[in-house]
Formats: sequence, structure tokens, C-alpha cells
Amino acid sequence: MNGLLKIVSISTLAKSKFISLLPSLSIGIAIWFGVSPNHDLTPTAIHLLAVFTSCIIALITTSIDISMLVLSGLILLAATQSFECTDTASGLSVECRLCGHINPHTKDIYECHASSDAFKQSLEGFSSSVVWLIFAAFHLGKAVQVTKLGRRLSLWMIALFGTHILGLAYAIVLSELLLAPFVPSNTARGGGIILPVVQSIATTLGSTPSSNPALGGFLLLVGSHANLLSASMYLTGMAPNPIVIAKANQLFPDLNFGFMTWLTGSIVPGLICAACLPYLLYRFCGIHAQEKQDSCGTDNITKHARMELESIGAMTVKEWQLCIVLLSCLGLWVTSSYTKLDSTLVALMGIVTLLHMGTIQWKDISTNTNAWDTLFWLGGFVTIAQQLSEAGASSFLGNKISDTIEHLSLPPVPCLAVAYFLTTFMFSSLSAHTVAFVATFLDAGASLGTQPQVLTAFLAYFGSLGGCMTNFSTGSAAMYYAPGYVSRSKWFSVGIKMAGFYLFIYFTIGLGWWKLLGWH
Repeated sequence: MNGLLKIVSISTLAKSKFISLLPSLSIGIAIWFGVSPNHDLTPTAIHLLAVFTSCIIALITTSIDISMLVLSGLILLAATQSFECTDTASGLSVECRLCGHINPHTKDIYECHASSDAFKQSLEGFSSSVVWLIFAAFHLGKAVQVTKLGRRLSLWMIALFGTHILGLAYAIVLSELLLAPFVPSNTARGGGIILPVVQSIATTLGSTPSSNPALGGFLLLVGSHANLLSASMYLTGMAPNPIVIAKANQLFPDLNFGFMTWLTGSIVPGLICAACLPYLLYRFCGIHAQEKQDSCGTDNITKHARMELESIGAMTVKEWQLCIVLLSCLGLWVTSSYTKLDSTLVALMGIVTLLHMGTIQWKDISTNTNAWDTLFWLGGFVTIAQQLSEAGASSFLGNKISDTIEHLSLPPVPCLAVAYFLTTFMFSSLSAHTVAFVATFLDAGASLGTQPQVLTAFLAYFGSLGGCMTNFSTGSAAMYYAPGYVSRSKWFSVGIKMAGFYLFIYFTIGLGWWKLLGWH
């Protein structure tokens, strides 16, 4: 009987998953069979666009694992030979479905093998250095958690700045800014390292979701927004950040937008946002009215932080080892223009060094499921995105956007930047949003002849800042919202205000700073 119930339960779950997939499947099928090939869109481009669109919609409308969706898309594209192969005779790109056919220009036969080459192309994204950089950085972040260096840093900041409620907020922001270059998963950084400390602070101050929630809500909102702001300031601050740079550098060969360029552009507007963030949220949440009655609580929390630091003792050998390796990696990333060392190689060197020193164990690597899962789905997405670009689908969409902007006589860079920022509202994953739209918006900018440095900067920084509007934009936002301190309406209203603030700062101070840098 129990076995029958399990079978019925599994069948019901499978049916529910299939029903949730219907909208994405319907749109994918409509594009696959409903769009006619023309001189802009080949059959391969249409198939790629159908699978890509279907995957993105499924990410928004279903709870199915992203890796399952990507694997399904790769298998479908490989089985239908909907990839671009390479003709071994001429070295030119050719649609896999045309392998073995006559080249209409040279009258020679395309020397490629459709089935095997299509499958080979489906694996190309897994050799991307960008994907491996993100994978390696996940493990560096794991080391921060394993050695408890992140917790020590957070407690230290609280003990130093926690004598005032605003001081606690600034300690949270500063902790994020210091950890972000080394912990590339904003969810792991915010939810795994900072959030437990923030919740502990709120509880010690006597704030719970049912009793005096405003104070705890303020601190959690600070943590969530600081998480997104820190993710925007560094190339290694969030997993999808390198995707923006990879596409921009590919589209604009003279751009060379690397780690230091990213940081140089973000440092002024980012730090101004960081300086204003706690005070703005302080006012938005009405905390100033409670400041006097809670001042004694802040004294307690600083004492608590010092006690915690005393209980964990002095820094361990492993923590010192990790500090040396992380600072060495940061130094090599900063000086990459001189050393010529690839950023991914530097990150892998750091991991190998930590393993040989015993700072972390291979078990920490093998059990870091977030890293392996990201390697899988991101490698697949990179394959599809690259193929979309090579097949001309990305350029086609970019041209359509640029034509609309030209037709309406709108300023291109502000329109593209604001549109990219606002479209994060539709996504429950900042990574999915970046993969879905960054290539299209960059292609649109290229068609309009925009300044590549400025457009790349806007898309790079807005990729994470746009997540401030909702409580579902990324894993860290969902985790900060989950305790129940902040209502959904409050979260959205604060998010919209912060969105307006970010847009104002980057379109005024940001553009002014980039002007001084000679970017436009």
C-alpha cells in the first residue's frame, strides 16, 4: 500500500512539473515551428532562440532545477543538429544540419560530421575560462566558510562599529565589501556568512518578527542591499559578472575590461552608494524614532560580539594561510596586465595551494554542490549563448532593439541601461537575467554605435543592483526575506526607492567619474 502511495505521489509530482512547463514549452514550440527562416535568422538560429527562450521562461515560471533545463536544451539541440560546426577544409562556420552538403559559394562539400560535431559543440561552454573562474572562486568562498574567517571578520566589524544602530548597519556593509572579492557567490556570502550574524544581532537587540520587527527588518534590509551592492563592485563579486565581460570583450576587441577596470569604474559611485545605504534605509524604516530606547541594546551586542571573538580564540594557522592565499590571488588579479597570468589560472593556483597546505580538504571541494551545479548549468548556458551569437540570433534581437530606439529618437545608452536594470524585476535569478539579456543589449549598443566602455559599465553594475526591487531576484534576497521581519509590500516599496537612488547616482556621479577616467 505504501509503495502504491509513493508511486501515486511521484506521478502527481511529475504531472505538476509538466503542467508548470507548459507555458515555456508552448512558447518554445511556437518559435521553433512558427518563425520562418530568412536572411537574418537561419533555421539553426531559430532553434537556438526557441530553446534559449523556453529555458529562460521555465526559470521564471517553474521550480525545476536549472541544470535539468540546460541539460534538456543541450540534448535537444545536439540531437536536432542545431549548432554551428566548423568546416575542416575552409575553417568557416557552418550549420551542423548542412554538414556534408555543397557549399553554395565554393561548390565544395562541407567537410564536417553533423552528429558528432553537434555533440562536440554542445560541450564547448565547459571549456570556457569564465566558467572555470566562477567554479574556482566558489571554492575559495567555501574556504572562507570552512575556516570561519568570514564569521570572525563579521564579528570583528560589529565589535568595532556596533555602539550605534547605524554603526551596526555600516559594519554589515563593510563586511560585505571586504568579503565580496573573495566569495563570488552572493547567495553564499549573504545567506551563508553575513545573514546568521545579522539575525543574531537582531535577536540580541530584542527584535523578532512578532516583537519590534522594525529594527530587525532594518538590519536585514541593510544586509540584503549591501549584498547586491558589493556584488556590483567587483568582477568576482557575483557568479555571472564575468559573463558580461566575456561578451563585451568579444564584441569590442579593443575594450579590455578586466578586474581592475571593473573596480576602477565602480569604486566612486559604489562607495557613495555604500556610504548612503544605511542612512537611507534608516530613514525608510523609521528606525530613528527608536534609536534612544534601543541604545542599550547596541551596547549588549558589541559585548556579545567581543565575547564571541574571545570564545573562538586567536586566528588559527588555517585562517592565516587563507589570508595569505586570498591576498596573493587579489594581488595577482590586480597585476594581471603585468604578469600576464590568466585570472582563472590564478584562482586555481590558490585552490591547489590551499589543498597542499591542508587549509581545506578535497572533501570540501567534492561536496561543494553549489560550485559543481553552477559549473554544469553555466557551462551549458554559455554554450547556448555563444551559439546564439555565432548564429546571428543575438545580433538580430539587438538590431530590433536598436531600430526601436532610433525610431523613437531616444538616447541609446540610458535607454539600454535602464531597460536592463528594470528587466531584473521579471527574474528569480540574477545569473539567468545576465545570461538572457546581456548579449542582446550589448549587440543593440554595438548597432547604435554607443561608447562600449560606458555601456559595458552600466550593464556590469546594473546586473546585480537591479535585484534590489524584489524579494525573489536572487537567493540572498529570498533568504533575507524568509525570516518574516519585512512584509512583501515594504520590501517592494523600499526596493523601488533604492532603485531610483542607484539610477540617480550612476547617471550623475557615475557618468561624471567615467568622464574623468576618459571612458566617454
